[in-house]
Amino acid sequence: MHGPSEAELAKAISRFEGIVGASHVLTSGAEFDEFRDPFQPAGWTDYRPSVVLQPETVEEIQAIVRVAAEHGVPLWTNSQGRNNGYGGAGPRLNGSVTVNLRRMNKILEIDDDLSYARVEPGVSFQQLHDALVAGGHPLMLSVPDIGWGSLIGNSLDHGVTYLGYGQDFQAPCGMEVVLADGQVLRTGMGGVPGSATWNLYRRGLGPSLDQLFMQSNFGIVTKMGVWLQPQPEAIMPVTVTVDAEDDIRALVDTLRALLLDRTVEGVPCIFNTPSAAAMVSNRKDWYDGEGPMPEEVLDRIGRELGIGRWMLRMALWGDSAIVDHKFEKVRAAFSTIPGAKIRGEKTTPDGARELESASDRVVTGVPSLDLVGMAGWAAGNYGGHMDFAPVVPLRGTEVLEFVKTFRPLVEEAGLDYKTDLMAINARSGIYVSGSNFDFRDEEGTRKVYDIVAKLIQEAGKRGYGPYRSHLDFMDLAADQFSFGHHAYRRFVEKIKDAVDPAGILSPGKQGIWPSGMREG
Repeated sequence: MHGPSEAELAKAISRFEGIVGASHVLTSGAEFDEFRDPFQPAGWTDYRPSVVLQPETVEEIQAIVRVAAEHGVPLWTNSQGRNNGYGGAGPRLNGSVTVNLRRMNKILEIDDDLSYARVEPGVSFQQLHDALVAGGHPLMLSVPDIGWGSLIGNSLDHGVTYLGYGQDFQAPCGMEVVLADGQVLRTGMGGVPGSATWNLYRRGLGPSLDQLFMQSNFGIVTKMGVWLQPQPEAIMPVTVTVDAEDDIRALVDTLRALLLDRTVEGVPCIFNTPSAAAMVSNRKDWYDGEGPMPEEVLDRIGRELGIGRWMLRMALWGDSAIVDHKFEKVRAAFSTIPGAKIRGEKTTPDGARELESASDRVVTGVPSLDLVGMAGWAAGNYGGHMDFAPVVPLRGTEVLEFVKTFRPLVEEAGLDYKTDLMAINARSGIYVSGSNFDFRDEEGTRKVYDIVAKLIQEAGKRGYGPYRSHLDFMDLAADQFSFGHHAYRRFVEKIKDAVDPAGILSPGKQGIWPSGMREG
């Protein structure tokens, strides 16, 4: 795997400066250093760009891709570049030219009647939320735990949010994409000039293309529609806690039934004790010993923080009487689990912004940076995390078996077992097991890399594939999708070769390499 010669790269950089302006071409300094994996030890040199470009317009991106194709320069595109548990803003191919889209940060439209917005890739969840509040729009945005990420970047990488349109990535609708040859494509109904329904209808005429640009390297998305949720009369954050590890079985089965009958909507999450505790504390507050935390420590954390061994987090919304009715159904259902504790506090969308708990605010559509410290569970400001994230059936027996299988593998490596299960729909969940480390400690960091690689392979043997991957494991993750002698990979490689023959767009993303960089 290789990039352009130094001479070709130098020529390209000179031309890039002419396109975006020299002040928007980063080659060193603190700003440049943001565009590596933030959780890598300082001495590691993988996944670093040679230069960072920050264009402001679609026309500048068109010019950049044409220059890159002419000089054989690989580009790695990100929006905000804050996907830290999966490699941050670092490029998969070391030495790539990063195209960072933070300067493309316009909210292009907010439509109250049809409940949608159209945004550029530099627009964060926090920015759009603040604009909705400041403009008096009667709308809510489904948000992730940390509000600094890009709406477009999060959607393209299958990132999760928690309100109604967070479920199975329902928020995105209609994209504008710069292709590898510099042409601009609009997906779905956007293919009709002056379309009035571009961001209102997910399909068009013929094959639907939006999904083609998610977790792929087939184009650079420069605009996207995002569906918003009308503000309800009432909204209620709800938590359910249970005190035994085996209670996850009943917790999952009860939740599934409530999702299937639509008593509960959105994306509920089930956190284990260390994962829930990381929202409000650090590991050293409870235990400073070597190896995974003992059972008695986990029990004490669960009791003292009121989070139990598992904590389910979700929200209910609608007319006030309907929220009350749904909560009674929720209370009755989970009360069948011995020892379960159910809490719900009804508020309004305006009142949600004043809730004390950042976790409660998230499930009511209020973003912030209050939960960014979760990465520091093991080492504070020097804390990193890396996620193993397969998709599992939303069936209690299988989830419990998954825990019984994978918890020992994590703890045998000397790590705390931190996990949460996000019910991305009524039938499946994303099982995110996050391993924390001190990125000043090279040996400890390498241990986490090794265990995550092992977990991905062990899950693949059991029929579970990851929904996203850290840069270091993109090829390994893709290897798990081997049905039909890797028929899927061979098919997407054909698409890659057709739409990006020069192989310049994000080579290696999700294991998709251009023809000139494929091994074997």
